[in-house]
Amino acid sequence: MRFEITKQSVINRAPFTFGQLSLWRSIQGLSPEACNLPQIWMLPTGTTVASVECALQALEERHESLRTRYEPESEHGLTQAVWEPAAVSLDVVEAGDEPGSGAEAAGERMAFEPFDLAADRPWRACVVTSEGAASRLVICFHHIAVDAWAINQLNEEFLAVLGGRLLPDTAPNSRDLAAEQWSAARRNRRKAARAYWQHIFDAAPAMEKESGREALSTRWARLGSEAAADAAGRVAARLQVSVPSVVLAAFCMALGQHTGRDHLLIAVYVNNRSNPRWETLVAAQNQIVPLVVTIDPGEEFDPLVLRLHGETLRSYRHGSYDVDDVVELGREYGYSGSVNGSFEGSVSGFFRYFFNYLGQYQLEQTPAEREIETGTAGRNIGAPLYLQVQAGQTLTCTLRENSASAGFDSVTGLLLLLRDIILTAAENE
Repeated sequence: MRFEITKQSVINRAPFTFGQLSLWRSIQGLSPEACNLPQIWMLPTGTTVASVECALQALEERHESLRTRYEPESEHGLTQAVWEPAAVSLDVVEAGDEPGSGAEAAGERMAFEPFDLAADRPWRACVVTSEGAASRLVICFHHIAVDAWAINQLNEEFLAVLGGRLLPDTAPNSRDLAAEQWSAARRNRRKAARAYWQHIFDAAPAMEKESGREALSTRWARLGSEAAADAAGRVAARLQVSVPSVVLAAFCMALGQHTGRDHLLIAVYVNNRSNPRWETLVAAQNQIVPLVVTIDPGEEFDPLVLRLHGETLRSYRHGSYDVDDVVELGREYGYSGSVNGSFEGSVSGFFRYFFNYLGQYQLEQTPAEREIETGTAGRNIGAPLYLQVQAGQTLTCTLRENSASAGFDSVTGLLLLLRDIILTAAENE
């Protein structure tokens, strides 16, 4: 992808939003494949390369985050710099009669190519053709510009523009969100978030640290189950809670049984999109909220779900916060590193266990039902134990572990236990 930029292209500067700041702190020292989010978007029949370029240029004009650079050494500290839109000119990859394989290969290459966040667009793309006909768009975003919710929205808007449909005149931007979050009017809310984290630290177990990076190995397991998707939905309906609450409770119960620990600190991702004003903001709004979980071996599953559902909702209310303020507070309790990232000599930041419920995420990229598969490659944020959940016709759980242990028994055993807890809960109606 080719474009021209000049120093005169900067049109606005502003502080980081809380989401941008959390992401920025968490990616320091991580490899490009941990920060890059390559996507493969199917193109409608008859799409041309020129129409794809026009659609992407329309999206960049509409969403400032797609033309924002990040200046870590500005005179005002960490600064987001919004640039003018630039013309889009895409490379074309001819893949013959295997456009799917060609797109996957292009996506893998992009995943390993670093962004210079101070100078580059935070996205790059190419069109994959099959015998000259545009078949797929391979687009790779840096995570600081988007989260999963934003990627879904961009995909929908991209197809709408290709189809000739009009989008609303304006879109929210991160500059306005930053102004709101750092404003004097939000001072009490920032204080409340700090007080909530202090309550968490008072109740949390002591911080656990892994050994140095050189002693760590990484592996993942993935399980897709239609039966678990149906069961989680039935339990959620019966208890009048969300499906994520059911899966989170199963994860915590499985951890308690698998590890023997009865006091857990869980990092739960929240997309911070409950405010209608910011729901359609294309940016990284995700932050981590803390959940202290006490596991009682005698507690039934339904009461655990209800308890965690209420506690998680309370935590969600403080999901937008100044991560630097929390890190400073954490030091007083013996916690070091970052809230949601890696740091020298460890991989966990504050947390050992991570839970990220993506929901229904790009149907054409959502895995189908499958037996457990395992591997060692793929996107790795450095967390000791990280569960990512996709929902739809199947409940697809991917569990990645970074630790000094070896083998796949831990990750596969935990996934099977999680699935069985959900299935059993549905049977006990």
